[in-house]
Amino acid sequence: MTSTSTTTLSTPRLVIYACGAAFVVLLASIPAFAGSYLTSFVLALMISFVLAQSWDWVNGQMGYLNLGHFAFYGIGAYAFAILLTRGVQIVPCFAAAIFFASLAALLVSLPLFRLKGDYFAFATLAIVPLCELLANNFEGLTKGSEGITLPPDYVLVPAYILAALLVALTLATTLWLMRSRFGYALRAIRNDEQVAEVAGVRLFPYKAATLMLSAAFAGLAGSIQAWQFSYIAPNTMFNLGVALVPIAGALLGGSGLLLGPLFGMVLFSSLEQALLVKMSHLREAVLGVVIILIGRFLPGGLLRAKWISRHDLLSWLSRESHFEIGGHRHATAGERLPLVHREVDTDRIVLECQGATMAFGGNVAVNNVSLKIRQGEIVGLVGPNGSGKTTLFNLISGIYRPRSGRILIEGRDIADFRADEITRLGIGRSYQIPRPFAELTVRENIAIGRTFGASKTKLLESMRTADIFANFVGLGGLLEQKAELLSLQQKKALELARALAAEPKLLLVDEVASGLSTVEIAAFVKHIRDIRDQYGITIIWVEHIFSALSQVVDRLIVLDSGAVIADAPLAEAMRDERVLTTYLGHAAGEAK
Repeated sequence: MTSTSTTTLSTPRLVIYACGAAFVVLLASIPAFAGSYLTSFVLALMISFVLAQSWDWVNGQMGYLNLGHFAFYGIGAYAFAILLTRGVQIVPCFAAAIFFASLAALLVSLPLFRLKGDYFAFATLAIVPLCELLANNFEGLTKGSEGITLPPDYVLVPAYILAALLVALTLATTLWLMRSRFGYALRAIRNDEQVAEVAGVRLFPYKAATLMLSAAFAGLAGSIQAWQFSYIAPNTMFNLGVALVPIAGALLGGSGLLLGPLFGMVLFSSLEQALLVKMSHLREAVLGVVIILIGRFLPGGLLRAKWISRHDLLSWLSRESHFEIGGHRHATAGERLPLVHREVDTDRIVLECQGATMAFGGNVAVNNVSLKIRQGEIVGLVGPNGSGKTTLFNLISGIYRPRSGRILIEGRDIADFRADEITRLGIGRSYQIPRPFAELTVRENIAIGRTFGASKTKLLESMRTADIFANFVGLGGLLEQKAELLSLQQKKALELARALAAEPKLLLVDEVASGLSTVEIAAFVKHIRDIRDQYGITIIWVEHIFSALSQVVDRLIVLDSGAVIADAPLAEAMRDERVLTTYLGHAAGEAK
């Protein structure tokens, strides 16, 4: 039974809306009462904020440190200036700035997203000086070091209005990212890219689209500022020293927070302006010291400082961007999971491995494995540590490709399938060492599985039904808890819930029962049986606790040194001398 409540605005949300409205009014009124100096300063601040916030979509939302973001600002400025000086109307010039900046992002994304971590960051750092070099040398197009002079019209106020509108659009886009399916794909990538793909997120299109989106805003910001400057040159549009300022501002305020880049850029720009007026010769040194101090003592940014997060009136500033649903529902005990019931056909083969082999250098982890899993079976997959069980799961879920042999899911060879495509075929899995999305809540973890898995449920509905899956695995009271704060067993339960939410046909369970009490093991065994009996889901269960497996499995597959040494019904496998010697030993003898 579902219960709903009337949606009301919480106090933090009212504060945000009130501050936002006041901010917009203040911005709009500045040209009316301020002089050209203050108007120009605020315009520059707004451009810097757009650069910082659009950069943070790639870093704060997706987890990729892009040090070349400023290049898109310069590309947009040059596209605008080149067309404007050739007599093109101004609106197409702005459109061209967006187009060419986005196109450049698409082109560089192809090689860049083959890199990760520091390699990605260092590769992007080279983009800005490369663009400066190109701008200096393509003199027929850019006029080289001479620069391009635009028509000397007074456009401060129109440019200011455009910048203010761009700020509003930037904030709106950030809010959309924080609450949309697209944004949750980015946060899944940021938390664990491999797990995100196995959960059903197709990685490259989201990465490329995010870089293009951030480049589009940077390019438009560059074109607005070029229009206001009336003159651009390579050393100003592709200045590496200036390029890092928006990044430093976002990190100063709090990367990944709604108001972090805005707060950081206001502080950073104000400090920079004071240094330009009073201590211009120490500007870079002082700004560098500020960045080092923030990195050392407040690595998450000022808005994540403990005194802010604990303050009654200020805590909303440091709040992470987690989904809030109106009309909360509460699952009842024993409520049926919102999964499709599949009629079991025991003659239907769900999974078949034909001589699958996987080696890492000279170590053969999976050795010529052939097996068939039929619909509705609960199969125990056992073997000593290092026998290849998890590697076989990785082959089935698409993390690895077999060196030889084939893996078929319902008759389809998955050799050319990506991990996200295999998930949407109906393969769900947990991990031996739990890998939930640590920075997201229990609700969000489950919703990601449901939204991007085979069920393809809309995000809001996934959020609202997450409590049913959480209740099923015993996490009903922890929906808004971050996954990183859960115990080891709770993380394992969360992974099971996330895998189930994806609507799997075949569920790969990797050592979920280890560490549980006798009562908890009995409850988990009942869950496994219910998953098969009530929903027709086929299960392969890797587990070292043989007493748990023996209560529920129909068949036992035993691996040793990557090879199958037994594949038989439970009672028969327990009488196999090779199984007794290799894995079961004395415990199995007692079980008989």
